[in-house]
Amino acid sequence: MKNNLAFTLLELLLTLAVLAALTAVAIPQVGLLAGDRRLVRGGDLLRVEMTRLRVDAMREGRVLMLEGLLEGNSFRTRPYYSASDATEALDQTGTQTSLLTGASEGVVTILEQPSESQESIDLPEDITVEAVGVVSAARSMEIEQLTESDRSEGWSRPILFYPDGSTSTAVVTLSNPKLGRIVVRLRGITGDVTVSEVLPL
Repeated sequence: MKNNLAFTLLELLLTLAVLAALTAVAIPQVGLLAGDRRLVRGGDLLRVEMTRLRVDAMREGRVLMLEGLLEGNSFRTRPYYSASDATEALDQTGTQTSLLTGASEGVVTILEQPSESQESIDLPEDITVEAVGVVSAARSMEIEQLTESDRSEGWSRPILFYPDGSTSTAVVTLSNPKLGRIVVRLRGITGDVTVSEVLPL
């Protein structure tokens, strides 16, 4: 007599039910992990861009600005053009004698900026700029006043990167309503950037 080993229909249905229950629990967790990765990628992207802007400001000898589109998913960077560029900026032909022949460092104005000098930084999908907090400093007040009209268009106060290697002190919060938020901090004196873990809303 031969014994045939096989599963009964009841055993197969029970196995399928257990697998379906495990899948129903596991798939949302995988989605949350992928979402967490998007938040982390957004924070890392912003950290890299802030570091790059600090180095570029020192290399070019000019103030660079970073502004976030509040409740949007992008940042923009652009140089701040001023009269002192005649003697300090890398792309100008001024020399130290320019100060003696009439170039004035005391007058600071935003000149017409070439559109190609503005760059856009897009965050990963579903990640938004929740808040941008910038500590006011005496040397940034005039720049903030001259860029105030941008705030009515939804742009944040500018985070500034100076030619001497210092920056604005700032806190940027990126978020996703389902996944949480991540906080990017910029320390003004040293220009160090730190990114938090994913935090609950």
